[in-house]
Amino acid sequence: MAPAVIASAGGLAHINTVLAGVDPNFVEPWFPTAYASYAYTTPEFLFSFGILLMVGLACAPHVVSNVLAVKEKRYFKWAPLLAFLIYAVVMFLVKFTGFAVRSLVEEGTLVLPQAVNAQDFAFIAGVEYAMPNVALWALFAVIVLAAVMSTTDRLMLTVGTSFAWDIYKNILRPSATDKEVLLVSKVALVLAAGGTLFLAVNPPEMLAWLIWMGIGVMLATFAVPLLAGLYWRGATAKGAIASMVVGLAASGIFGYWHQYVAKLPMHFSIYALVLSVLTMVVVSLMTAKNSENALDNTRTGWFIQSPAQPSRKSSPGDAWRVDPDTPRQQ
Repeated sequence: MAPAVIASAGGLAHINTVLAGVDPNFVEPWFPTAYASYAYTTPEFLFSFGILLMVGLACAPHVVSNVLAVKEKRYFKWAPLLAFLIYAVVMFLVKFTGFAVRSLVEEGTLVLPQAVNAQDFAFIAGVEYAMPNVALWALFAVIVLAAVMSTTDRLMLTVGTSFAWDIYKNILRPSATDKEVLLVSKVALVLAAGGTLFLAVNPPEMLAWLIWMGIGVMLATFAVPLLAGLYWRGATAKGAIASMVVGLAASGIFGYWHQYVAKLPMHFSIYALVLSVLTMVVVSLMTAKNSENALDNTRTGWFIQSPAQPSRKSSPGDAWRVDPDTPRQQ
């Protein structure tokens, strides 16, 4: 869909010319300063935004659930890299489509709906303009609806099960029965769906802001415990819990400050992430360490394994095989 929309706008060269006529900085890698409401992608913001997308999205609970659902170990070697490359290509195509639609709007060729979140209609309006054929629209609708249904299903299941088991069962009421946990999961799911419906009826100026806010909260809350649990042998459970609490609270405070008090130079989640890291380090150093046996069995530490000792005298050129089922050695 994206190439057709870009071609209908006159190609990338023409799009750049039109956008440069609106603001020369539109065709630059970033804005030098935040001199306007749209000029927020300054170098420092892009730095924080890169961490937000690459780390925050990877640590999202529904993404982690998908990774843990992999049935074969061999998929772990190339699947993350392949998924990242596909995601990067798709995101670039979506961005270029947005540029094309902005060019069409500036030239008066395309008119977006009169709505608070008119920008959210850009991709759909661009596809409709570039490919008015009904059959192609039907195919596009099926693709979009399938993606929406798949993502919504994963998110709803993650919300329900995470709250019911991780919070209600493990923290609030450890003696709860499976039937009670199932009921709590259904209630949490309904409440989450109701909140989503409310946001859909009263949308923000751009849906992307809401998405980035959610990813930012997940970055500040989950990134540090997940990464520290994988790579730092000094991390403890109490440190993980404390870092999540501080990260969640700090993301709310910094997010409120950025939205209603004063704009921050970087995404609000970065400031909360720093506090989460400091909390993890301080609390872990002050609490009891995990046993070396537990750390070895869970292969906690840097992903550098010492080669296994060969059973025979090796000659130059021989390869040493590391058993993947043996604990990683620090």
